[in-house]
Amino acid sequence: MKLSYVIKRVLYSLFVFAVVITLNFFIPRIGVDDPAERYYPPQGNMSEIEYEIVKQLTREQYGFHVSTWQQYLNYLKGLARGDLGTSFRPGSPKVLDLIAERLPWTLVLSVSTMLIGVVVGVGFGVVAAVKRGRWQDTLLLNASTVMVALPAFFIALILSFYLGFEWEIFPAYTDSTMVSQFAWTWEGISRVARNAALPVMSMMVGSIISYAQGTRNAVIAVTNEDFVLTARAKGLKTSTIRYKHILRNSLLPIVTSLGMSISGLIGGQVVIEQVFNWNGMGTLFLEANNTNDYPLMMGIMLLLSGFTIFAILITDLVYVLLDPRVTVGDKR
Repeated sequence: MKLSYVIKRVLYSLFVFAVVITLNFFIPRIGVDDPAERYYPPQGNMSEIEYEIVKQLTREQYGFHVSTWQQYLNYLKGLARGDLGTSFRPGSPKVLDLIAERLPWTLVLSVSTMLIGVVVGVGFGVVAAVKRGRWQDTLLLNASTVMVALPAFFIALILSFYLGFEWEIFPAYTDSTMVSQFAWTWEGISRVARNAALPVMSMMVGSIISYAQGTRNAVIAVTNEDFVLTARAKGLKTSTIRYKHILRNSLLPIVTSLGMSISGLIGGQVVIEQVFNWNGMGTLFLEANNTNDYPLMMGIMLLLSGFTIFAILITDLVYVLLDPRVTVGDKR
């Protein structure tokens, strides 16, 4: 891998992240004359002068008493120190602390879904490609067609109704005490697994089919390449041709899907979290949006954007490792 390519990609990612930081600060403030207005107390028996003093103190409390550009500079200084700001919630908790509290629970769902989707989906995709035209391939194609019109939240509602309410196999709603009482014991882990079963099943169906369909198409496209025909002519084992030559050279589309999945690990299951009352990042963002908690919204969006940019950067670098012919702006 060329060092110049790596440096270009890193610098480009840093530039995009700088743009994201700027947009992340200014967009929530578009069309808002006074962001602190919702936090003013009722005027009551206060005179106009007294009420203006209270309003000014409120602006100072939340940092809105200076110009927007000064607020932006203060925001950048805070980011340089690793400070995402202070939430408007009662008690003024740090945004980073709120995110750190919810992030692991979102990763429980998203990482589980991604691992199951990759392992099962890629494996079944290879089988469907090898047995093209047979029942495995037909099953995958039909399932892909159905999934286009069957969103994850609909699957979640069906699973919740039958496996949760009707048959009571898994909890239909997340146990509200699961987070506060969690402990690294077998009982605590089993409890989390039971509560996460339905959300993960709701998302893994689409994940498996997506990876399987992408793998199938990539494998079929590579199967007729000249180097595969040459390997067959040499009399190599079928398993060697399938996994060492075909699957290895079919990884680029799979890496793309994996990179997009990684970028959605943190905030890609907002609706699922709502259906099962799962206290993750998606629920936290909705809470921040409903209360106009600017620092919390900005912190979550910055984390999501940064994670996405990082995932795309890693995907680009892996591309070059898998296929050195892939270049951006370089001469061949």
